[in-house]
Amino acid sequence: MRTLISYVVFFSSFIFPTKEIFAQGGALLIQQYGTYDVENEGLRKWNYDVHTFLNRFNTTNRETQGKIGMSVGGTVRYNFKKSYGLRSGIDLHRFNYAYNSANDTSVDNLVFLSVPFTGRLYPFKRVTLEMGFVYNVLLSAKGNPPTNLEDGSISYPSGTFSNSFGVLTAVHYSLWKRFSASLQYQFQKKNNSQLQRETNALAGLMLGIHYRVLSRKIPDY
Repeated sequence: MRTLISYVVFFSSFIFPTKEIFAQGGALLIQQYGTYDVENEGLRKWNYDVHTFLNRFNTTNRETQGKIGMSVGGTVRYNFKKSYGLRSGIDLHRFNYAYNSANDTSVDNLVFLSVPFTGRLYPFKRVTLEMGFVYNVLLSAKGNPPTNLEDGSISYPSGTFSNSFGVLTAVHYSLWKRFSASLQYQFQKKNNSQLQRETNALAGLMLGIHYRVLSRKIPDY
């Protein structure tokens, strides 16, 4: 686990285009891990936020093209004394993608309720790294398949899509006081059948804005 954490911190030195990071090498960042106190970010042990995302997800093994969707949710975080913590919460995702084969240009609309469980690192000022798992509960699945004779999207039969596990990684950057931005990559995979047209194998990016609530401490920047 510590080796994995070291790799994450090391590679972060190449990902974030900030002055503080480029001024330090990956080895030095690894040495500094665990010395930066979460209290420097104005955080308490328990913190909460609400957030919204623009997402763009696509299937990973079908001829489809991802479209822009929306996500909203809330988070509860527990921060340890130093530079790490845990997060969970609830997110509501609406994923959209279009089939782009010659005989099929319909659009699927999937709605998932997601429960993440992740670890968070606070390696230096303003920046948070995150990695963990997510469980996705399917709420609805509608589409417009070639056999659709109705006007508008129709619900897929039960069992076409299903609940699924996934993984996520994210980078958070504190913008001002209670506001922060994030870029998150999420991947989920569970196929009911390799032969069916529809698939649970999805991957995509989410760009989010977060607002911290129920916390008396605010960073001084």
